[in-house]
Amino acid sequence: MVYRSRLTFKVVFLVPLLLAMTIFAFIVIGYAKDINKDLNTEYSSISRNIEHSVKLLGGMNYSFALYFSDHNEHHNQMNKRDLHTQKMGADGLCLWLPKSRKIQSAYRADAREVLKLDYAAKAFATGCEPGSELYKDIENKLVLAPNFSFVNGIEDYILGLYYVSPKGYLIASPAHIVDNMHQNTVSIIQQRKYWQEAQSGVSAIRINGPVNDISTGNRILIISAGLFDENKFRGVVALDVLVSKLYTEGSTVGERIQFLNLDKETLPSNAWMPRTLWIDGVNTNQMMYFNWQWSHEIHSFLVNRASSLFMLFALYAILVISLIYIKITNERRHFKDLSQRDPLTSLLNRRGFEVAYKSFDKQKYEGLAVFDIDDFKSINDAFGHDVGDDVICAVANCLNRNSRSSDIVARFGGEEFVLYMQGTDADKMIEAIQRIQSEIGSTSTKVIEQGYTISAGLTIKLTSENTGLEQLIKEADDRLYMAKKMGKNQVVINSNQTD
Repeated sequence: MVYRSRLTFKVVFLVPLLLAMTIFAFIVIGYAKDINKDLNTEYSSISRNIEHSVKLLGGMNYSFALYFSDHNEHHNQMNKRDLHTQKMGADGLCLWLPKSRKIQSAYRADAREVLKLDYAAKAFATGCEPGSELYKDIENKLVLAPNFSFVNGIEDYILGLYYVSPKGYLIASPAHIVDNMHQNTVSIIQQRKYWQEAQSGVSAIRINGPVNDISTGNRILIISAGLFDENKFRGVVALDVLVSKLYTEGSTVGERIQFLNLDKETLPSNAWMPRTLWIDGVNTNQMMYFNWQWSHEIHSFLVNRASSLFMLFALYAILVISLIYIKITNERRHFKDLSQRDPLTSLLNRRGFEVAYKSFDKQKYEGLAVFDIDDFKSINDAFGHDVGDDVICAVANCLNRNSRSSDIVARFGGEEFVLYMQGTDADKMIEAIQRIQSEIGSTSTKVIEQGYTISAGLTIKLTSENTGLEQLIKEADDRLYMAKKMGKNQVVINSNQTD
């Protein structure tokens, strides 16, 4: 008989694996949700920072508007003060720099602090000629330059602020922005969309880029606004925003966010959760997206979910080990049970019978009957061993049907069967054995046409006598011998079965 357990090694390994894969899927989904949540947070933060930059630029635009509309003597007096130095550079351009002076900073709690002046202007050569129209224009506009220094120092992501004049000069903060200015810089700026749009009379704040900053090579967004004096175009004020500083410091998600210009670029295939940049009242044409890279994401997932993955692996290992233990335990139990049972009838064999006998709870009487099929050899000779096996199985089934669940039924070998029982009434125990013997004979014709009979020897003892199994078997065997000798097909009982 081949033992086939439902708990195969395939089940042992695959069922925990399926469970582990399901949990793993939930971990991955949770990780993806966390990324999406962090990404939405960073998108909101970036949008707020850009909106803040727009407001700062709007403030500068307002300052210029006040300047253009205010022609009182206050500005004229300021312009007459000698606050700047001019010098010609090797590039043939005129450089204006502020002289060293202190400006009390009203926005600081400590009034002793001063506002650091970090701005410069650069123009064509005539800008260094006192009395020229260009010189006067630069001198007048530089009244607002200290404000550039103030705005430029407010946020880390503001890379620079500058004013580009239609007259061909540039005022910028910090001062190093003008270092890369050359003879054609202003003309190049004047070819850009935001300049042409403003020059044509469109008064709007626009976000341009992203582009690479000329001096640092970093990706920047340019926020620009046209300046007008009673509908007359007076140039453009612009603010450079450093993209890499817009997201939350230390955010691994934020550092992977990139911008693209929808006019010039298409969304790459690895873009995750793209979002169009939208600022109320601002012309935008940019899209933000998360730069998804599988190698980076797998590494990040393994690092960030290391504890969960370790617990998942431990759970899988525990489940596999537990199922292996259950499988081995079941197999041991099965083979142990198999070693105690008759393979033909599934009744207990002698070994199993002895184990069951030792675990019996004692009642007043105990009885042991030995059954033996009469003339079984002649049945085998006449009908063959297959029919003989059917007879043995029929006897075994009849014994099972007519015995209690507390009784012990066994096949000791060949055509010999044993039934052990306990009870409080010896007469009823005798009646049970006689009924079984009669039932076997009356149903025998269902197996072979002429039927067969069975003989039995029964011994009943008080359990208090502690007779022992071997003695009970011997006495029942003796009664069986007597039954055979007295003509078979009967039950012989010991004569001192009652007290």
